[in-house]
Amino acid sequence: MSLLLIAILLFLFLLVIIRGRYFSLPIIFVLLLVVILPILWAFGVMFFDYGIFDNSPRFVGFSNLQQAFNDNGFKLSIQISSLWTFLKTTIEFLIAFLLAVSLRKLTKSGKIVLFFLGIGWFLPSYISVSAWRAIIQGYGSHSILNIIFHTHIDISTQPVSAFIASLFVNVWLSVPMTTLLIIAMLQSVSKETFDNLSIDGAKEFAVSKICFASIRNILIPFYFFQLARGLKGFTGIFLLTGQGPLIPGGFTPDTIVGSTTVLSVALFEKFQLSQNYGTLAAYTVLVSFIVLLWLIAALFSRTNKPERHKKTLYLVITAHLAGIFYLDLNLLWLLVVFLYLLSLILYYKKIKKFRIVAAVAVLLEPVFFIIFLIGDGWQGINPFSMLSVPLVLLSLRFRTAILNFGLPGSIKWILKAVLPFLSGFVLFYVVSLALSGKNTILPAFDNLTFENFYRVFFEDQLWINILNTLKIAGLSVMFLIMIVLPFSYSFSQSTKRLNMFVMTILLFGSAYTGMHTLLPLYMLFDRLNLSNTFTGVALVVAVQVLPVGAIALSSFLRRIPKEFREMAMLNGMKEGSYLLKIILPLSSPLIVGIVIFAIVSAWNAFTVPLIFIDKMKMLPFSIKIYEYAGEIGSYYTKWNLFGAASLIGIIPLIFLYRRSQKFLYTRYLSEGGVNYE
Repeated sequence: MSLLLIAILLFLFLLVIIRGRYFSLPIIFVLLLVVILPILWAFGVMFFDYGIFDNSPRFVGFSNLQQAFNDNGFKLSIQISSLWTFLKTTIEFLIAFLLAVSLRKLTKSGKIVLFFLGIGWFLPSYISVSAWRAIIQGYGSHSILNIIFHTHIDISTQPVSAFIASLFVNVWLSVPMTTLLIIAMLQSVSKETFDNLSIDGAKEFAVSKICFASIRNILIPFYFFQLARGLKGFTGIFLLTGQGPLIPGGFTPDTIVGSTTVLSVALFEKFQLSQNYGTLAAYTVLVSFIVLLWLIAALFSRTNKPERHKKTLYLVITAHLAGIFYLDLNLLWLLVVFLYLLSLILYYKKIKKFRIVAAVAVLLEPVFFIIFLIGDGWQGINPFSMLSVPLVLLSLRFRTAILNFGLPGSIKWILKAVLPFLSGFVLFYVVSLALSGKNTILPAFDNLTFENFYRVFFEDQLWINILNTLKIAGLSVMFLIMIVLPFSYSFSQSTKRLNMFVMTILLFGSAYTGMHTLLPLYMLFDRLNLSNTFTGVALVVAVQVLPVGAIALSSFLRRIPKEFREMAMLNGMKEGSYLLKIILPLSSPLIVGIVIFAIVSAWNAFTVPLIFIDKMKMLPFSIKIYEYAGEIGSYYTKWNLFGAASLIGIIPLIFLYRRSQKFLYTRYLSEGGVNYE
């Protein structure tokens, strides 16, 4: 089946080149296979009992969906996910925005900060998160953190500690990229604006408010899209804390819930235990609706007022009512619903005080949230408050005074240096583990050795895992070029309905896909004999890079003078030949950047091979590293071998990071990409 898939894509690409038409065919085929069909598969198979070893499904109606709907453990997972996502995304944006405003000029010192900040993001999460686990937890809470600060943090037994630790590490992981994207957004603010602010004596907070006002039409939707993506977060949580320590009420018949059992982790645990595709599909469909609700909020935030006000109020009322009755929340939440409903009525009567009523509701929500969280614990969380409060605040856009004050220079530099310092510390810690002669979380500097590199590379045959990763990367690059080049060219020439529809599906897939679509994709690929193949993994990795590649390349191609194409056509050159002989050479620098991005994505891929590959001889580099580190609570972790193997993988990534910095710092990445991690 792998050869057939490659043959189909090659045939479609050659058809485009030879005929000079049908430029969207390759990308339509891939999106149909990787994005659309898995969703349809899940919605269809949830009505059946379909075991792994069954030849034919058995219709059971809504029983699977009813089981998922009534699963109290899964409801608790929804509550934990919403709180974790809201805190992670909000803290990430606050830090990233302040960093972006201060680093927007890209001075020499700013570039140094960005470089070290970027290293933290560029390091594969299966390396950096595992290193953080060694720093925070070590062996049974015997860790560097506890030794240095004389604390007793144990993320395997303390639910709140595990929750906070996972927040900290995941914010650290995501701030660098978000900072780069906001810096790219700030390039749209004119130099004259900043000059005028400087003349008026504006300090940091006043400048930040003006910057926010200038890019809010881009930044606010981006925040909500990141909230939706946060609901799908997996790798950083799974590698650091797993499900997390069991919480009160977390031991249920269908789902066992810890303090970090977010939706993706819960789905993965069910994937490992369930032998019924129908039951698993029902859970993925339920998660799909939750993610879709947050995506709708992101789309509503992009609309103009007064339509935005109306849609926002309708959405928060609907979401709160659904939450109250589905999660059996305290009926006092109906008071908040009443206030939002009153605000909507006043809006229709064109009474401007509807904003005041909405503001009262927004102020009341955190009060109720804290009261019920203290009184009922994790079960008292209202997940839809984490949607409605930012949505109402940022959609109705209440006016506030501009406070003109700033921080002392020393404090500003400390804030700028903290995250880059942590990135450098993690890298140094991995190096020290690699050179340690003992398997311990405290590197033995008196017994440094290079023997660990020999052991992992030759005795453990790490070179085979690296070769497997290179195979995935090579196939991903091949697929990406065959898909993105024709479509980007077509989209740059014409934004007709088909092209716009394909781009919409591509961007929707970017924000929507996650563990809830990856598991149905595995079910589908398993039936097509594409699981346990490099081809299947490579195709999914290529789709992850597609949105970035298509947007960047089509934007670049629009700037190529149309006279080039007209001259080529006058000389008898066909459209396909023009694409290969003129467009490809002209866009080669950007294509090289996209190719590097694809290679790095293949190298960093963890979730996809974790699910799709279980044959030892086919394991890529990322899963081999995971085997050295193991899961939290493991007493067989080989930290010195983990460090050596990680360092072998980091060196080529640092080289690629330097080569791709110009591509990474452009505005194209502000559109994001499909992310299953």
